[in-house]
Parts: sequence; structure tokens; C-alpha cells
Amino acid sequence: MKTTHGLLLALGAAVLAAATAGDASAQRNRGRGSNAGSESLPQVTCASGATGGSFAVAAQNALNRTLIPGLAAAQKQQYYQTALDQATQGIAADANNPFNYFLAAQAAAGLDQPARADSLFQKTVQLCPEFASEVTPARARLADQAMETARVALVDHNDTTAAIAGWTLATQLDSTNTDAAFYAGYFSLLKGDNARAIPVFRRILTMPAPAANDTNGLERRDVAVRAVLSYGGQLFNQDQSAQAVEALNAVRAADPQNADAHYWASLALYKLQRWNDLATVTARAVQLAPLNYNAFMLLHDAQKSIADALKAQGNAAQETQRRQDAMRAQSTGEALPVQVEQVSLSSTGATTTVRGVVIGGAAAAGTPIRLEFTLSTPSGDVGSGTVNVAAPAKDARANFELPVQVTSSPTGYRYRLVQ
Repeated sequence: MKTTHGLLLALGAAVLAAATAGDASAQRNRGRGSNAGSESLPQVTCASGATGGSFAVAAQNALNRTLIPGLAAAQKQQYYQTALDQATQGIAADANNPFNYFLAAQAAAGLDQPARADSLFQKTVQLCPEFASEVTPARARLADQAMETARVALVDHNDTTAAIAGWTLATQLDSTNTDAAFYAGYFSLLKGDNARAIPVFRRILTMPAPAANDTNGLERRDVAVRAVLSYGGQLFNQDQSAQAVEALNAVRAADPQNADAHYWASLALYKLQRWNDLATVTARAVQLAPLNYNAFMLLHDAQKSIADALKAQGNAAQETQRRQDAMRAQSTGEALPVQVEQVSLSSTGATTTVRGVVIGGAAAAGTPIRLEFTLSTPSGDVGSGTVNVAAPAKDARANFELPVQVTSSPTGYRYRLVQ
């Protein structure tokens, strides 16, 4: 303890002496472009040849003073402000000097202005890419600072708006911070702010899949899938089909076993008359939900429209193949023993209940129909079960309900007809 205390005092004296001497030197040389005292500046060699000038030295000296042990908080803030003022003057004098931007960013961070600091750090690297080795760790520290600001806002003040701003900034500063991304999206979603929430969740869906033992990461991705899927449905209902396809494609990529994502995307693609994409997506939709009559009709229309385009191009061979595909989709749909519609999932604890409607088709009324549902998340299957239904008369309807024990709350489903 005695040795440590002595080292701290020595460090404080050295910093104070260097700061005082540097400040005096900077005052003597201010405005003359001198690099006196520049040895205390970041040792970065810019390809542009830029070097720190007198304003940068003065700013660095002020920053050095903030390191004096036992310094009062108010005095430390004064030194940060001095550093910011000096660096800002340096920027005004030479707008292309990266050293002034870097030091201004550090001062802004010390003044609890992380957004401003981030902008200044970005400008630093823009002017001198070699500064990245200094900026990257500084941005990481800023991200931690933004996370703490968000925590205090939420826990101490119940201010979700300020908390969301902190998490959003932390994500901007550190693209790998999945905690910040998730919290920003989740609390924005609770506030009904889809404009802020959905881009965050879509970004989560593009991140590498969490490890199998990363429980939090897996759960967050599942939440993102549900949120973006729901949003895609809302966009479709609002006749924003192009935007709906973008959102639903993000879900399809992250959750390829999700029957709803594929079918809803098919509906949007149909409205957009994107026939080739419709044929591809709907082919997958009928694999996941093979008793979806409407999906087979969409597939028919896609193949027929592609055939019509091929005819106009004079491509008779491919036209014939597509017309055959169209007729096959139509005949398959019309031959379905029953149709299954309005499937929904409701989870409570370890049980998820599958509900839906069976509509009478080609099967005689009373024919036993057995459906096997498999529930899943992007990480894999989480439970399955079978339900027996008596086929209703042609076009008549019957509800069904199936409780399934699951290992985690599912994001989607698929099913098959058990013969």
C-alpha cells in the first residue's frame, strides 16, 4: 500500500508538471503552428502527413490534467471543457487536422456527450485511417458509457426514452453489442415505436447465429423473429407489399421452418406480381403447410403467369413445362382431402397450444384426418404433437386445438398429413 500510494503521488505530480509546462508552452506558441510538447500527443503517423499543432497540444495537456488523482469532479469537468475548447479552436483553424478531432472526441466523452464524441471519432478516422488503432478502443469505452447511461435512466429514473437513446448509441458505437441492440428494440416495441424497433430486430436477424449454450442470445433472436414477422403482416395489411416482402424475407432467412413467413411473403409477392419469386417462395410454403389450398392456387397463378411471359418470348419448351406445373399445382390443391387455415400458436409456460380450422375438401365427411404439427425456433424443433379431426362436409368448417409440450416458446410451425 505504501509503495502504491507513492506511485500515485508521483504520477499525479508528473502529470501536473507536464500539463502545466505544456500549457505554458502552448500559450507561448498558440497561433504559430508549433508542435512544442507534441510528444504527449497520440503517436500516430498519418499518411497525409498531418501532425498535432499548438491547439492539439493544449487540448492534450488539459486532458492530462483530468488524470490527476483525487481531482474534484467539478475541476475535472473544467479541464475536459478546456480540452474541448482548445481542440475546437484547432478544428476552426485547420479543418483537416485529425489530431484536433480526436482530442475533441475524448473531451466530449469526458463531458458525457457520447453522440458528439462518436461523430468526432468518425471524422478522425476519415481524415487519418491510421487513427483507427486509437479510435476503436475509445469507441468501445464510449459504448460502455452509453450502456451505463441507459441503465441509470431505466433503473433509477424509469425513463425508457433516455434508456433507448443510450442503447441505440451503444449499438452505433459497437456493432457487436447485442445486449444494447436487443434492449433498444424491445423497449421501443413496448412503446409501440416500430420505426425504431423493427430496424434493430432486423439487424439482430442478420447477426451470426448465437451459440447453442447462449440462452439469452437465442431468446433474443426468437423475440426478433416474432416482432419482424408480425410487422411484416401489418405491412401487408396496409398494402405496403414491397416493404412486407423485405421484412418477411428477413424472417424466412433466419427461421426457414416458419410456415407463416413463407405464406405471408407469397401473398405479398402475388400483389407485386413478382411471379418468379412467388413460384419459389410458394413452393416452399406448400412443403411446410401441405393442406393450404390458397397457397396451391398462388403457385398455380405464378406458374401460369411465367408461362404467359415465356410464350411472349417465343420459348415454347419452357412455356409448356410451366403450364404443366401450373395445372399440377391446381389439381393438387383441388384434390386436398381437407384444407387447414387460421393456424395460431399460444404459449403458456412449457405448453404451446396450436389452434386452427379444418375445411371440408375432397375427403368424405367423417373421414379421420390426422395432422402432425412440429413447432420450431430458428435454432431447431422444440416440440411436436398430433391431432385427430373428422373431415367436415365439403366447405364446412371445424375447429381443432392441440396442446404441445415444448422446450422453449416456438416462433413458427409446420405440419404434415399423417396417412
